[in-house]
Amino acid sequence: MDTSYYYNFIILVQTGNMTQAAEILHITQPALSKQLKYLEAEFGTPLLVIKRGQRGSSFHLTEAGRIFYEKAQQLCSIEESTYADVKRLSSEVEGTLRIASSASRSTALIQQYLHFFSRQYPVVRYEIYEGLMTDVTESLLNGSAEIGLCNEQMVDSNKFDVLYTQAEDLYALFRKDLFWTDRDLESISWKDISKCPLSLSGGSVRMLMQAHHNDFSSLNVISVTTTKSSAIEWAQSGRTIAIIPMDAQETVSHPDMTRIKLTELTNTFYKAFITIKGQPLSMVAQQFLEFYKAHSGE
Repeated sequence: MDTSYYYNFIILVQTGNMTQAAEILHITQPALSKQLKYLEAEFGTPLLVIKRGQRGSSFHLTEAGRIFYEKAQQLCSIEESTYADVKRLSSEVEGTLRIASSASRSTALIQQYLHFFSRQYPVVRYEIYEGLMTDVTESLLNGSAEIGLCNEQMVDSNKFDVLYTQAEDLYALFRKDLFWTDRDLESISWKDISKCPLSLSGGSVRMLMQAHHNDFSSLNVISVTTTKSSAIEWAQSGRTIAIIPMDAQETVSHPDMTRIKLTELTNTFYKAFITIKGQPLSMVAQQFLEFYKAHSGE
């Protein structure tokens, strides 16, 4: 069956007028009427009851017509989405992917997703804007970026949609040849870290303050940095233990360092991909989000 007949039937029902529907479809009224008769013959039952009068003709759906109308809408919608998906796969994804990210999260974004996305779509270019939460939202609102990556708890749900979330926990990163060399560690307590020099990222400060506000001042904090990478560099030098938020898939590139999840110190937080409510995304942004969903298990 030619689905154009299905589509034309939908337009006919929505306009409620044979002449107007024919004009919209750029076909003659007799041709549209012939299509209707063909459909009714195909299904063996009337789809419309037409009433003719001094002011022209009007019609209403039969029960069979109502069912066919609903199914025709579904079939046409599936056909359109299928065509769009196949066309997208058969055409090269190109353009610029513009993401605004909290500074502490950009490294993991590149490691886990953008690196592999760029191999699959080699002509895509990237603009990554890093900063505080306010910088992320401002970049979205002023059009500098299409997708934001930030702390879910700080998202204004009146302005932004949360698309996907991923759990984060606090981890301790340290030189295993310098700290706790006398024992094998499976966990680290508040008492353990309170005795050590620490480098914290901005995200870890917020998480620790929320979980241990009264005890936070007792910590020996040597450095607080905007980014996780800077806190890690302090730890790599052997001067501190870095306390930073990470997800379970993030890796540590320094071979002489180890990391341990600090389950005692904080509850799980969530980072989120966000977009402006009601704002359509470019094809490259849509493709990246589909890639993320497929590779993150969301």
